[in-house]
Amino acid sequence: MFNREGIAKAQTDFAEKRYCYIDNILEGRYIKALYKAVPEMEYGVWTCIHNSHNKFRHGFKDSDEFGPIHKQFIEDARGKFSYWHYAYWLLKDHHKVHKNRFVTEFNRIVTEDYSVTKPDYTFHDLVSEVTGFTNMFTNQPTYSYYDHTAWLNAHNDPRRWCAYIFYFNETWLAQWGGQLCILGKDERTIVDSIEPFGNRLLIMDVSEVTGTRINKHFISPVSITADHPRYSLAGWFYQLETDGPSPVRSKQ
Repeated sequence: MFNREGIAKAQTDFAEKRYCYIDNILEGRYIKALYKAVPEMEYGVWTCIHNSHNKFRHGFKDSDEFGPIHKQFIEDARGKFSYWHYAYWLLKDHHKVHKNRFVTEFNRIVTEDYSVTKPDYTFHDLVSEVTGFTNMFTNQPTYSYYDHTAWLNAHNDPRRWCAYIFYFNETWLAQWGGQLCILGKDERTIVDSIEPFGNRLLIMDVSEVTGTRINKHFISPVSITADHPRYSLAGWFYQLETDGPSPVRSKQ
């Protein structure tokens, strides 16, 4: 499933910057299936202002309720941490199953669901090889899309070790926005931005305990002129024992 050609460079980049990305991460049959499947998923709306979260059903965006609620949400969110995006959560087994077997297989691998089969090289193996972290697990990653009505403000990712994002945009232009922007320590300057190019995997150290996590990050607005939304799947690796030490760095 995974192409490993970019692993060595990713290891170097991660060690230096605490984040890295790998292009052409998925084999052709998987990314081809995902390019088709991801835009067709049944997305709901996920929102947050500060620590207040809310969800709206699939189809809400096309309802008469959407406009007034979206407008009021923007007013309520001014000056506060907030997000508004469209999400499909791999929460239960039936969420993982897709008519295309390559999509189903990918969903099971990224959720560490080995009830059917366990490959010789897992997603956990890949992330551990890149980061040197062990003693972690991932759980319930989320497909999402951002268009000009969505946003994610600057934030850290508390209580997690590593964040990851797979991008599923077969075509994407820089002028369309949607970059993952990393801030400097002053939280005002952008020190790097990662384009959401298709078949790219981004991995970031977000742990509070290691003392090496990246700074706050956000998604730049997607232009109203973009040909299509920005599609991705995002998730985190958590510490296996919540009251234990920081992630174990394997000796490589």
